[in-house]
Amino acid sequence: MSFMDSKFSKWGEVATAVLSQSLAKRFARVMLAAVLAASFLPVAAFADEGGAESQDTPLLLSTENGSNDEQENGGKGRSSSAISGPNQIKYYMTAQYTNGTSRSNYIWKWSTVDGGAIKISYLDNLYPDRSTVSVTGTELGHVTLEVSGGTEPSETIDIEITKRTVNLSSGSAFKTYDGRPLTGGISVDGDGWAPIDEDRVQYNQASRTDAGESENTFEVVLPSGSEEYFKKHYDLIITRYGVLRVEKRPVTLTSASGSKEYDGEPLTNHEVTVGEAAWGTGWVDGQGATYSFTGSQKIVGSSENTFVCIPNEGTNLDNYQINKTYGTLTVTDRSEKYQITLTPNSKSEAYDGTEKSVSGFETLEFQINGQTFYVSGVEASATGTDAGEYPVTKSGQAVVTDAEGNDVTDQFIVNIDDAKLTIVGVDSDKSASNLPHTGDSAALYLMGICGVVLTAGAGALFTFRKRNNYK
Repeated sequence: MSFMDSKFSKWGEVATAVLSQSLAKRFARVMLAAVLAASFLPVAAFADEGGAESQDTPLLLSTENGSNDEQENGGKGRSSSAISGPNQIKYYMTAQYTNGTSRSNYIWKWSTVDGGAIKISYLDNLYPDRSTVSVTGTELGHVTLEVSGGTEPSETIDIEITKRTVNLSSGSAFKTYDGRPLTGGISVDGDGWAPIDEDRVQYNQASRTDAGESENTFEVVLPSGSEEYFKKHYDLIITRYGVLRVEKRPVTLTSASGSKEYDGEPLTNHEVTVGEAAWGTGWVDGQGATYSFTGSQKIVGSSENTFVCIPNEGTNLDNYQINKTYGTLTVTDRSEKYQITLTPNSKSEAYDGTEKSVSGFETLEFQINGQTFYVSGVEASATGTDAGEYPVTKSGQAVVTDAEGNDVTDQFIVNIDDAKLTIVGVDSDKSASNLPHTGDSAALYLMGICGVVLTAGAGALFTFRKRNNYK
């Protein structure tokens, strides 16, 4: 059996503690019977529950302050705990308050001493008797909510309206570079902004366009002149900054290949194919690059068709992940070799009894298709003293190089023309004193018999050989 009917507020405070009507009646009967029995007086019969009820006023326990409100206040007031609801609400938050006293009429009003204010709304559809109301705190401070009506005394509860706590954080966002700024959202947690303020607050957010990563910082922008109002009504806390990350945009570039027979000229191919654009790949609209080729193949062999990107105006290559695929440049041997003919130097000189000589070539440098080639490794020479023709002797192995010094001999056939050294005899009517005094002419001069045939065999042979030197 319960000894008290108790009502508790949301915060666990005892609202009232009243002995039940039934318990009071039983207690009174027991005590009266004991007194009469002790006094040998006749015991009066008492009606049980459901019978005639005593008109005695129910016994009220004292409230926390130790007073009986109804007795001490002349029936004007009752403990504030008769109204259930929170003793504290946030600015522009709403709570419900219910009066548990049975009234024929519920009249709600409020008062303040320090500027606090509330708005009372009736819940007619849920509580048509208006025993429960919604209360919204419209200004910081303290208010006393009072309910009255009917024959019951009025009852009150003290309510404090406090600041709202607003927790702000920025979210993280990620994307592939597309040339447009990336921003992240702002999350409002905690109590949040009051309905009258949420559209008044703006945010100056950071953004990121180029590839890379940075904090998603932001600033709260309040209406001009409202700083003090917001400072008074809100505790603003920035709890976290998110991350803005822009990934590099993939671009695939492929240079073309090429092939040809050797012709002495560099093989190039200045074509680049950009990979087919798909979501998040390829150049962003309005951006791109030109290409400077470093790939070239001049001699027989193969090499990559390399190139570098030169960004167009407004294009930052750091925003792209450029994947290059190089084509191949191939130069093959000539099926029909180039012909080069070397012409040795020729020479014709008059006989004078001394040794004559000739060497070298008219040129060892040639032009083909606008390219310069050089021949080395060969020699040509001839020597002679007596009048006559002496063929030029050729020796060595021809080597052909280009202007860069590359050995391209295999692409050429080098021919060498014939040449000769000619020694022309002098006139025979010259006197011995006018002939060169060397060799056979010197001998004839000394003998004084120039042009005379000697009878001796050896002398005749000597004179015959030397006679070719004269006309």
